[in-house]
Amino acid sequence: MIKALLIAPYSGLAEIAKKTVLPNDVQLDVVIGNLEEGLKIAQKAEKQGYQLVISRGGTATMIQDAISIPVVHIDITGYDMLRVFTLLRGLEGGVALVGYPNISEGANTICNILEFNVKMITIKDRKEVRGHLQRLKHANFSVVIGDVITVQVAEELGLRGVLIASGREALMDAIEEGKRVYHFFRKVNRHFNYLRNAFTNTPLPIVLLDQRQNIIAKNAKFDQDIQPQQVSKSSTIAQLIQRVITGEGTHWTELREGDNCYDVQAFIVNKIEGIVGLIFHSPLLNKKIQSVTIYNSVGHVPILGDSSFARRLKENIGHYVRIDEPMCVMGEQGVGKLTLAKEIHFQRFGLDAPLMIIDGEKVTDSEIKTIKSKINRLDKGTLLIKNIEKLTGALSATMEEVISLFTHLKVITLTNRTLDHLVAEGSFSKELYQQIMKYPLHIPPLRQRKDDIQAYVNFFITEFHTREGMETLGMKQEAVELMQQYNWKGNLSQLKQVVRELTLLSDGSYIEYSQVDQLLAQYEDEEISELSLQGTLKEIEQQIIKTILAEENHNQSKAANRLGINRSTLWRKLKS
Repeated sequence: MIKALLIAPYSGLAEIAKKTVLPNDVQLDVVIGNLEEGLKIAQKAEKQGYQLVISRGGTATMIQDAISIPVVHIDITGYDMLRVFTLLRGLEGGVALVGYPNISEGANTICNILEFNVKMITIKDRKEVRGHLQRLKHANFSVVIGDVITVQVAEELGLRGVLIASGREALMDAIEEGKRVYHFFRKVNRHFNYLRNAFTNTPLPIVLLDQRQNIIAKNAKFDQDIQPQQVSKSSTIAQLIQRVITGEGTHWTELREGDNCYDVQAFIVNKIEGIVGLIFHSPLLNKKIQSVTIYNSVGHVPILGDSSFARRLKENIGHYVRIDEPMCVMGEQGVGKLTLAKEIHFQRFGLDAPLMIIDGEKVTDSEIKTIKSKINRLDKGTLLIKNIEKLTGALSATMEEVISLFTHLKVITLTNRTLDHLVAEGSFSKELYQQIMKYPLHIPPLRQRKDDIQAYVNFFITEFHTREGMETLGMKQEAVELMQQYNWKGNLSQLKQVVRELTLLSDGSYIEYSQVDQLLAQYEDEEISELSLQGTLKEIEQQIIKTILAEENHNQSKAANRLGINRSTLWRKLKS
């Protein structure tokens, strides 16, 4: 049984309803109330358990904007129009109809068909009624047709107002429409309650926020576990919201507040209104996994330098950005492998996806399951495995399985050395080697691309000036040329360290030749002192040769040149 209430704007409609035979599944109570009075009745009826409200005209419109139960409008039918025009047939004096489009448009069609002489005036707001009626009165119109408000104003101005009353047909149509609306509303409301209960009772904290971090909705678990200020005042959450609104898909971040730590998953709820949902997942381990780091936002770092390698890389980096299969970046420690990998990630995803870094030197067997779970939470982004050569045989085989499993991520591996001999001795998975070496990218050491030193020196000085307030603005050209003569055993990492120290030592705007000369001499003395002087002269000689060979990436011609001997002599000394 549907418990319905008819709020009739005029008594005649109420009387028709009382005389109408209703469907067996509808209980219809009837009250009289127009506009504001009808609105108050409807608000009270909702609290009293009514499931449906039926009304007419402006009263129905006001009610539907104020209550949450279905409201059905009684339409003015062609029968209603014919009845009122029949009543006025043969009437002397001007007749006008003043009403909203739903009345005037239909009435105009009927008048044209039946050749009734009725002036049609369409209004958009009831505030227009009085002005129109005053002008009609001055124009000697005597009868005005319309709805309740039109009739009321007409009588106040001394005009005859004739109400377009709704008949039994219109009422029955509204009741049938009410039944359909009620059953549809009930179905939708039932599904809404399922979703609301699911949201409320989800065993993870969930909150909906707007762009200003105001809480729109939250579930019971959020109230239990999370302090509101942890999300409303967090800069981490603010950045996360902006990434979700400006990007696509799901985004993750780690939120640490005191002793509490959560992996926060963010998703768009309403892009137009800027509503974002957050789900708080408990950390997969009580302590942070040392082998995994996640960057939610990786910025652009330009490819620097004027060497032939730098120029080729600038031209061809797009190939590495676009490929979907795993790739491997090789090179000595400190050559910039991680920086290049981050730039490839940025060029592919921008700021719209996370970068997860796994350190092969730190990962353990016990962490693999947790690492898989963390990776599984990413719907896009880059999986970067550095120091992959440090993985044990069992772990390298497991990592091959991980890469095969998560094909939706771009995979980049980094290694400080070639992997062939590790595969040959069985300490590195052959399958993983074949998987990551399809697209290799070798970065030569800095000593083989010294034309890049000028650009990196300028870049590092600018970075220190901007971020750390260093007053140094540059390096004298002769000082740069001296830097280019050094072999840079530590590559770019060492270069950055030296430039930082020079900016700290410099008392002027530019780093001088003498300052570079003095500092690099100290570094060379330290490198010499690092050689062990234990053993025979021949053993010390062997140690020096092997050190130079390693610095020259095992290029015997370059090593022999540095040692001041020919290649055959070097080969003989190595064999002796």
